Amino acid sequence: METGVLSKETHENVIRFAPPLIITKEEIDEAVEKLQYILESW
Repeated sequence: METGVLSKETHENVIRFAPPLIITKEEIDEAVEKLQYILESW
C-alpha cells in the first residue's frame, strides 16, 4: 500500500491488476513506474 497499488495473486506466478475502464496514458505510465519500483525492491 506504500505506493498506492492494489493487486491480487491469482496463481503461482500471476499477478492480477484491474485498472479502470477509462485510463490515460499518463496513469498507465505511473502504474508501470510503480510496478517497476515494487519489483526492484522486492
